[in-house]
Amino acid sequence: MNSPQGQQMNTQVPIEGRPAILIDKEGAWFYNGLPVINRQILQYFYQLLEIGPDGEYLLRNEQESCPVEVQDTPFVVTALWPSEGPHEQFFIKLNDDSVETLAMETLSISAENIPYCAVKQGRFRARFLRAPYYRLAESVQQEDDARFFIELNGERHYLQVT
Repeated sequence: MNSPQGQQMNTQVPIEGRPAILIDKEGAWFYNGLPVINRQILQYFYQLLEIGPDGEYLLRNEQESCPVEVQDTPFVVTALWPSEGPHEQFFIKLNDDSVETLAMETLSISAENIPYCAVKQGRFRARFLRAPYYRLAESVQQEDDARFFIELNGERHYLQVT
């Protein structure tokens, strides 16, 4: 697989059977155990990222594909803030530096109390990091012992427990 600078990259699966590329639960990328810190390479990887037919993550270009081990989700929410003006909504910033409107209907909470949402036109799931999670929690209201919601524009958006 060629890097943005046109250099050939060794993306073969290491001998122990694990992919050479890993995305940890905090959204950090690693290649053979070393952090990938070059923003151009990371942006290139995000462009190539897809989910294969078996649910596995891949980096795929025209010539080849490379498996990616993902500990939780490839995208994480790094920031959250409310909109200004009469139409209430939340915006989220992802670890690829993109900004999206939070799709409230996709918001869920895991059994471990970790919020998730769909991103990239619903193609991927994103995990909330701690700071945006706490910011989101400021807006959560409790209806009864087991039901929680966020109210925006007079509509209650119930948090799904997954």
